Amino acid sequence: MKRLDKPYPFYSFLAAHSLLIGLLPFYLPVYLWGHQFGLADVTLMIGATGTGFVLSLGPWQRAAKALSARDLFTRTFWFEILLVSVLLAWPVLSSASIGLGFTALQYLAAIVIGLCSGTYNAWFWTTQRTLFLAMTETSNTGRQYGNFQIFVTLFLKSGILIGGLLLDMSHGLWGFIALNLAVYWGMTRWYRQSVSEEKLALSPASNVTLLSSFQFRDRCRSFPVFLLDGVFLFLESHFWLLSLFLVMQEDYSSLGVTVVALALFFAVTFWLLKNTIDKIEGNSVYLVATLLYALSWALRAYVDGELGKSSLLIALMIITFCSSFFRLAFNKRFFDLARDSSGTDYLLVKSYLSQFILGVFYTALSVIFFQFNGVSDKALPLLYGLAAAAAIAYLMYRKTDGDPRPEPANAD
Repeated sequence: MKRLDKPYPFYSFLAAHSLLIGLLPFYLPVYLWGHQFGLADVTLMIGATGTGFVLSLGPWQRAAKALSARDLFTRTFWFEILLVSVLLAWPVLSSASIGLGFTALQYLAAIVIGLCSGTYNAWFWTTQRTLFLAMTETSNTGRQYGNFQIFVTLFLKSGILIGGLLLDMSHGLWGFIALNLAVYWGMTRWYRQSVSEEKLALSPASNVTLLSSFQFRDRCRSFPVFLLDGVFLFLESHFWLLSLFLVMQEDYSSLGVTVVALALFFAVTFWLLKNTIDKIEGNSVYLVATLLYALSWALRAYVDGELGKSSLLIALMIITFCSSFFRLAFNKRFFDLARDSSGTDYLLVKSYLSQFILGVFYTALSVIFFQFNGVSDKALPLLYGLAAAAAIAYLMYRKTDGDPRPEPANAD
């Protein structure tokens, strides 16, 4: 795909959605937990999210070829508003009598919310990664990724602070509605005036499917790592957030303040790392980052409300640093290989594989949790301990000195 010389459409798209994600979708697992969802229900929702993501990738590819970037941006906002509408409707629906038992209604809600979340995630993250790939070069991937992570942090954490306050307010519902509509109206008007009718320039021949993704092999061992990353994606973003929520005594504002405080440390970390990671030997950085990531999961298994404030703060800072460092190193390797390989197709293969295994793994895990009535958050430390051991498998991902392009589908 061609190079994106004017990055302002990317940053405006990223800023608006980062703010909106922080308002409510960021709180998705704890919001549902606060509305009587158990661990099995949240896990089922995660499984449905992966399924919704996979089902949306085909329509996204067709839209990316047929629609202008402006229309693609606008459509992504539609799916965000749909997700928020479903979330805000759940408390009203759960208290109404519609002929279903509460448990059956909860299962249905978990699936519907997950599918809506997966659809929105597919449109937002795939568009975002495509734009990011178009504005970077091999020599600056780490710096550019660090820059946009700092940029994301400013808007995402602002949304998280506002969202936490609104969730603790008795009439916060109207605040969510007003802010979402205001951002949508403002951004669509600005897009009509400032963003051209130009498309994202995907190759017309590009048509990645779930089947073709499972046939994908390369010399960098991308295939098993993409499957592995699917399991970790929501273990980190949903289960770990739920653990923090419980440590904060199920207080949304306290959770929001804690996350934002950690984000300041996160921003400093990226500021220090982003300009140097491109200059250091890549394999050494990736090795250290992966080992630290495994350590972060081991530490998560010991974080609970019984830790003193000082010990808890130190543990959270270490976890934040290790996770941030790993994601910076992993994404640098990922985008470098995407550029050297097949561009957007490589991004789509990653999405198909990661989200498919996410859907299968967490749906199966939810079935296991449902079999043990009363399974609680006490199961989370066990999952984190297993994750610490499994994280070492990220070391399979390698950047070869030779040609990284895909091997034939029947390669070993």
